Amino acid sequence: MTSLDRYEILGPIGEGAMGAVYRARDKTLDRIIALKIMSADLTDDEDLMLRFRREAEAIGHLNHPNIITVYDMGARDDRLYLAMELLEGEDLRALIDRRAALKMADRARIMIEVCDGLGYAHSRGVIHRDIKPANIILTRDQRVKLLDFGLARMANRPSITRQGVILGTPDYMSPEQTTGRGIDHRSDIFSAGAVFYELLTLRKPFRGSTLHAVLYEIVSGTPEPMLALNPSIPARLAALVESMLDKAPERRPASLEDVRRGIERVPMLARRLMARDPLAATHELRRRVSDHVARGYACLDAGRLRGALLETRRALALDPASREAGDLLWKTGRRRVRRDARCRDQAFASDRIRALLDRVAGERSEEEIRQAAVELALLAPDDPRVVALFESRAER
Repeated sequence: MTSLDRYEILGPIGEGAMGAVYRARDKTLDRIIALKIMSADLTDDEDLMLRFRREAEAIGHLNHPNIITVYDMGARDDRLYLAMELLEGEDLRALIDRRAALKMADRARIMIEVCDGLGYAHSRGVIHRDIKPANIILTRDQRVKLLDFGLARMANRPSITRQGVILGTPDYMSPEQTTGRGIDHRSDIFSAGAVFYELLTLRKPFRGSTLHAVLYEIVSGTPEPMLALNPSIPARLAALVESMLDKAPERRPASLEDVRRGIERVPMLARRLMARDPLAATHELRRRVSDHVARGYACLDAGRLRGALLETRRALALDPASREAGDLLWKTGRRRVRRDARCRDQAFASDRIRALLDRVAGERSEEEIRQAAVELALLAPDDPRVVALFESRAER
């Protein structure tokens, strides 16, 4: 196959259980993309077809710098395909396997960006359900990207999990996921904790010679203390990651935003981040500011002004002279002023209606009551109290 609809296939990138991924060129927009094509022998499997569509639908709901972008979805000869952002880099599975010499501050930054991307997905009602090192890419410009949302569960969508079938990667599953119980975003927090454990110690938290042995360890076992495997890990960071692996969902951190804040509060990491190469630190600073601004605009578009203001403050705390953060602050302020004005108008109208009703109910002249009734008819013609007033006067 050399082409598919408007995409010219340039060469293979990789192959998975559901199909192959190719490097391709969008002939209409003249850009290089990744084209994921479902295997021909899977087109009769309704569950896999649904998973393929679910991936496109899940990512289509998300717009975040730490989540892969899907441009298009289509079908050709009953074979589904996804046109996605082409990522140049290496996944965490490869980095861990080759024991890449990453500084502790760099590992912490990867963890923070995983929290950012996955936490954003949770805020949009999407639970990934298959967080693992192979689904986390570190691009050439050192940005984390989450991918493979084929098992994602979305709010207001039926689950694709079948009774008695475990979907996901066992090594990183939460206890509730392995036993088929209901899951929420805290299951992803457990899985992220398992990935962070391995990233920091280079060993999986739950190991076994068979699938059943691994599942038993997840449900009943206790991971080896992280500091015993890598004493250079800051103690507070180790405690935070181990809390993510608690068997009880309610005892884990409540959100990945809490995990992110916990990582940033580790004093040793803060010192190491400040001690990095000045040029690299400047690039990292600008990238972090841009990420906060992007999240701020996403909040603003969703009408969440408090979230937009919070992201703006974080951006300005990093760079008080940031023009893009200043623009976001101005736009958020304008939106807030308009909202407050609407609230004041509504409050004034409510107070005025109450005063007019009191005037009608009091001992007033017929002329005053008539004027009040006319104003009530203009302000709130559908208010039940006003309707009852006119009905009672009509009966006189």
